[in-house]
Amino acid sequence: MNETMDAQFEATDDAVFAFARAAPDAPEQAAKFLKSLGHPDRLKVLCSLVGGEQSVASIEAQVGASQSAVSQHLSRLRSEGLLQARRDGRQVYYSIADPTVFGVIELLYRKFCAPKT
Repeated sequence: MNETMDAQFEATDDAVFAFARAAPDAPEQAAKFLKSLGHPDRLKVLCSLVGGEQSVASIEAQVGASQSAVSQHLSRLRSEGLLQARRDGRQVYYSIADPTVFGVIELLYRKFCAPKT
């Protein structure tokens, strides 16, 4: 964790158990959310959408996977509430529906993608 995150969340006994106490199903919800992100191509899809709405063709080009694979990932992310779709004629455009995704992608970018200083 970086200094900002350390300042926001200190691992006290109360904080360690707060997650489970917040809501009885919070751990299950978190695990389901993380499982949604648990494929490299799904992460690429979400990264491609951080800047805003994209067409399916644009997402396919950025992800570098087959059309059918990208469609399956988009369908799963949409059914789990992480994405929303908009149709314009024959084109379908996707965007991020769950704002939590932005924070998680930012965290993953800083940890795994950002240049090391």
